Amino acid sequence: MPGSPRRGLFWQVYPTLLISLALVAVFGALVVHLLGGGPGPPPGGPPRRFHMHMMGMLLSVAAVVGVAAYPVIARITRRLEALRLSVEAWGGGDASRRATVDGADEISAVAASFNAAADRAEALLTAHKSLLAHASHELRSPLTRLALAAEILAEATDPRSAEAIRREVAELDSLVEEILLASRMDHGADMGASERVDCLALAAEESARAAVTLRDLPAGPAGFEVVGSARLLRRLIRNLIENALKHGRPPVEVDVSHGGTVARPTVVIAVGDQGAGIAESLRERVFEPFFRPSGSTEEGGSWGLGLSLVRQIAERHGGRASCAPADSGGFLFSVELPIAGQGCQPAPEGQPPSATRRR
Repeated sequence: MPGSPRRGLFWQVYPTLLISLALVAVFGALVVHLLGGGPGPPPGGPPRRFHMHMMGMLLSVAAVVGVAAYPVIARITRRLEALRLSVEAWGGGDASRRATVDGADEISAVAASFNAAADRAEALLTAHKSLLAHASHELRSPLTRLALAAEILAEATDPRSAEAIRREVAELDSLVEEILLASRMDHGADMGASERVDCLALAAEESARAAVTLRDLPAGPAGFEVVGSARLLRRLIRNLIENALKHGRPPVEVDVSHGGTVARPTVVIAVGDQGAGIAESLRERVFEPFFRPSGSTEEGGSWGLGLSLVRQIAERHGGRASCAPADSGGFLFSVELPIAGQGCQPAPEGQPPSATRRR
């Protein structure tokens, strides 16, 4: 009944122990009887010594209790382990995972409560995803109208004002696109089939697009391919470059190199600038969505979603993203991704991957 205490687990364990003890008592009495006589000494004879028999009876008690309690405790343990695995799978991202409700005891009650909470969480996530998608798509219409109005304004008034409007519209449009991408990645959406992607080619295209420098590669084998989504990896490189252009100082340089170890070679994509850098205490926080350092102005803006997406994309491809001061000055954001083949030359042992061919 709702609201009534659930004693199922108690009544599985406690009666078992009581019955086991009763069986032990009967078994002990039977042993004493078979050994002959009661506890007193026989008439005219030496006193009987029962200590060895009592030790045997105690061992028998332990054995009977253990054998009787084993199946109950084993069943409870298996159910608790199954519940734990279900909770871990759900927490690991399998939103459809539910626990098995078997019986009417406390374990079943916990499993049912977990399933109910998981159902509510899934419903909230679905509603959030739907709201975010609809809101983002709804923003597209006014953005399109603003862009059209900016073009009309450019013909009638100051072209500089129209250009400023166009920049703001482009920034809003980029933000909407990043919100949609972040939402899809958060919900584990399929981002397309994995393929072999040449990171050097993507870096060259994005460097040319943003008019930044791509460092020359030394002569030798290439091997800068990783397995993943070309669309996401292009977004990763673009976000790194745009972050350096917005928050750093020129010149901005892109460097693609080899890293990792002989057993696990990697491709390292590094984007550096000559900006003042980031305090060590904030180097992890800059990868948070919309992180704004204390004391920054509204005009300076937050870090947006760019670096957050960089880390998400890197982790989705089995890699990692980090930032640190560059050896030759300035600041460096780098991403390390597992290489698709074994044809690269890894960085020397003990040397950080992002230091290979660094500025």
